[in-house]
Amino acid sequence: RRLKILIPINRNTLKRKSNAMYINADDLAQAMSKAELVQLTNDEPRATEPNADVLQAAIAYACDLVDGYLRGRYPLPLQSVPTVLPPLVINIARHFLHSRRINRADFPKVLETSYNATLKTLEMIRDGKIHIGIDVPEKTAQPERGAYHIRAGQKQDWSGY
Repeated sequence: RRLKILIPINRNTLKRKSNAMYINADDLAQAMSKAELVQLTNDEPRATEPNADVLQAAIAYACDLVDGYLRGRYPLPLQSVPTVLPPLVINIARHFLHSRRINRADFPKVLETSYNATLKTLEMIRDGKIHIGIDVPEKTAQPERGAYHIRAGQKQDWSGY
């Protein structure tokens, strides 16, 4: 017996605080077949076209997640989109779309593996282990406070106890 998980789409989630979109619906259409997009995005059984609102929600979620990893290292929005980001965003958006329909126990192994590899790549970008080709303005160095000095109290004689 297969359990379907439906994630309700809130129209407010489609409004993004950042204008950075790393992919669009055409990029997802190139990565996935039309039949797969229709099945994952449209809740009507006889639909023949993907649901644009669900596609935009998946893209917005994926872009926001990537922005979350980049936020501490790079000034957002990025002036240009590095070539390493769109495939990562597509993997996240695909995972989002599949999670609308498939129970975690039935998730395709390949999709789960690529999603976990994408998150590890984003962590390495965040930690500075992978450089995405964007120059980061030098931050002014914070002056150090110096060494910590600790003073202990007088030594007590406990030999009589």
